[in-house]
Amino acid sequence: NRLIIPFFYQNKIVGYTARVITSNVNPRYISEQQPGYVFNLDRQTLDRAFVLVCEGPVDAISIDACAILGAEIKQSQDWMLKRLDREIVWIPDKDHEGPKTVEQALDNGWSVSMPDWPEGIKDVNDAACKIGRLATLWLIVQAKESNALKVRLRARTWFNEVKK
Repeated sequence: NRLIIPFFYQNKIVGYTARVITSNVNPRYISEQQPGYVFNLDRQTLDRAFVLVCEGPVDAISIDACAILGAEIKQSQDWMLKRLDREIVWIPDKDHEGPKTVEQALDNGWSVSMPDWPEGIKDVNDAACKIGRLATLWLIVQAKESNALKVRLRARTWFNEVKK
């Protein structure tokens, strides 16, 4: 009852996550990886203008982005992503942890994208499933912002919609 996603680094398997595919099963994830691992880092080719980063591996797979595997950006992950020498764009989940990760992204000098998702969409994979991969990517790029003040103002309304 789990989807097993292998973790690669330099074309070698270095870990995995097994995500439950049925509801009401705990734990939701069973994972084995090195601390500070960045999922899908090997897929970020030189022809890309920026690196899209989200929380989970399923989100990352849906748009060929990277994932930090949680709701906290670790210093080692920031370092690994910055080694790619491209603009890093954080796409937070629309949940209670989102504002914290937006602040971490800004502290790291990353851009942030909080797209105008249609109602009910909470993360990248949800958007890709409901509106398609191309529309999801277009909305992410359109909403990309690097000015910290503008990001914080946008976050006030974007996260205000999260149910308490």
